[in-house]
Amino acid sequence: MERPRYIAGLDGLRFLSITFVVLHHLFTFMTAFGFTAFHEQVLGLIGYYGIQFFFMGSGFLITYLLLTESERRHRVDLKKFYSRRVLRIWPAYYLLISIVVLLLLHSEWWRIPGYTERYAPVAEDANKFYFFFVPHLEPFFHPTAPYVHHTYTIGIEEQFYLVWGLLFLWARKYILHVFLFLVLTIPVLNAVHAWSHGHEGGSRVLGLFNNAVTYLQYSRFSTFAIGSLFGYAYFYQKPWINVFRRPTVQLLVYAVLVASIALRVELPFVQNEYISGLMACFMLMASFRENSLVNYEAPWLGALGRISYGIYLFHIIAIVLVCRLVAAIPQLDKNSYGTLALLCVLTLGLSTAFGWLSYHFFERFFLRLKRRLRTV
Repeated sequence: MERPRYIAGLDGLRFLSITFVVLHHLFTFMTAFGFTAFHEQVLGLIGYYGIQFFFMGSGFLITYLLLTESERRHRVDLKKFYSRRVLRIWPAYYLLISIVVLLLLHSEWWRIPGYTERYAPVAEDANKFYFFFVPHLEPFFHPTAPYVHHTYTIGIEEQFYLVWGLLFLWARKYILHVFLFLVLTIPVLNAVHAWSHGHEGGSRVLGLFNNAVTYLQYSRFSTFAIGSLFGYAYFYQKPWINVFRRPTVQLLVYAVLVASIALRVELPFVQNEYISGLMACFMLMASFRENSLVNYEAPWLGALGRISYGIYLFHIIAIVLVCRLVAAIPQLDKNSYGTLALLCVLTLGLSTAFGWLSYHFFERFFLRLKRRLRTV
C-alpha cells in the first residue's frame, strides 16, 4: 500500500489554531491595560478549541511518523526520535525563557498589571520549572510567569513525546488497543472523579486517585490518543476515512463546529474528547486536498504554518507591546470596536513578524540539524 508522503493541510490548520489562541490571549491581557474585553467567553472557547487541535494534531502527526518508521525500519530509533523533538522544541523555548526571565521580568515598562505582581514573590523558586523544562508543573505550585504561562502546553507536549516513544518501543503490536483503552477509560475515570471529589472525606486513597485523574485530564492523554487513532487510520488508509471526502459530510462538520462554539456546548466527562474528535475530523478533511471545501494547502497558509511555533511562543510579548503602544495614543477610546480591530490587526501582525524572525534567524539552524537525524 502506498502511503501519503505528507499530511496535507496540517500547516494551514496549525496556523489557524494558533491564531485562535493568540486572539484569546489578546482578549485576556488587554483588560490589564484598560481595554474592554468583547465577547470574552466566545473568544475563550475558540482558544480552547485551538489548543485541543494543537494536542490532537500532535497525536495524529507523531503517530503517523512513528508508524512510518516502524514499518520501514522494523523498529523505532528512540534516541533519534527524542533528539529530533529536542532540536525542534527546546532552542526557541529557551530563547523565550531567557528573554523573559533575564530581561522582561526586570523591566517596569514590560510589567503586566496584576500578573507581574503575583509572580514576583515566587519567581526565584518558580523559574526553576521553566529552566528545567517542566513548565506544565508550574501551575500546580506557583502562579505562572508573565509571558511564558502558555508554555505549559509545550511541557505537556514533551511529556507526550516521551510516553508515545516508549509505547511504540514496548507495545507496538498492541498500540491500537492502547489508544482505544485511553480514549474509553479516561472519560470513565472523569465520571468517577466527579463523584469521588465530593466524597473524599479525608481518605488518602481517594485523594491520591483524584490527584492522579486530575493530572490525566490536564495531560490530555485522551486528546493525544484520539489524534493517534485518526493518524493510525490515515496511515493504513482505512476505508471509513473516505467519508470525509464528501462535501455534505464536510459541511456537517463545519456546522457542528460553529454550533458548538455559538451554543457553548459542554458535554459532561467527555468535553476534551468531543472537541478533539471534532478537530480530528478537520484534520482528515484537510488531508484530502483534492476534495477539501477549504484549501488549507494555500501557499500563504503553509508559509504561516511553518512559522507558527515562533508565533505561539512570542505572541504574549507582541500583545503587551501592542497594548502599551496603542494605549499611549492620545484621546483613544479604549472601549470602541475600532480600537479592538486595531489591537487584533497589530497583534496578529507583530506575532507573525516575531514568528518569522524566530524561524528564519534562529530555528532554521536547529531544523537543519534535525533533518540529519531523519530515519524515514
